[in-house]
Amino acid sequence: MFNVDLSFRDRGQAVVALRGELDVTSTPGLASHLITAVAACGPAVIVDLAGLESISYSGLAILVRMLKWTRGSGGDLTLAAPQQQVRRVLEATGLIDVFSVYASVGEAASSPALAQPWPSAASQRSCRAMAARFSSRRPPERRACPPVWPGRGTCRPRHMAHDSCSAATPAHRHRRR
Repeated sequence: MFNVDLSFRDRGQAVVALRGELDVTSTPGLASHLITAVAACGPAVIVDLAGLESISYSGLAILVRMLKWTRGSGGDLTLAAPQQQVRRVLEATGLIDVFSVYASVGEAASSPALAQPWPSAASQRSCRAMAARFSSRRPPERRACPPVWPGRGTCRPRHMAHDSCSAATPAHRHRRR
């Protein structure tokens, strides 16, 4: 079973704690939580891996995609406290050198990579509200339409037919024409 907790640090950083086994069925929920954390709290996000028992290549792909997005936005996606099995996967894939990896969430929060100015009171309230809303919720197993990926502008994977997306946003209507 996979679980995601979203919390808020004092300096405005979002902490996304992962628990259980991250596999292909849980990656859409993880992507949704990471996008929410970045949207609400800015591009400085800490992913707490202390409770993560295993990670699949699809889980790594989501983390890499979010890393590119946060770094492109002037922030960073740091990994904290990976267990031995997860650390081995990061080392075997070479991603241990791509991500900023720290021994604890505290070390990651005080790292220069996540140094950012104090957020405004409004953005702190927004981030806290988002963290309260998503904290301790299990991500959905299946969605009618996956989340919109950064830089793609669509929720529809390339292999899906144009009418298979049930979303009714203007961006989707435009793509169906």
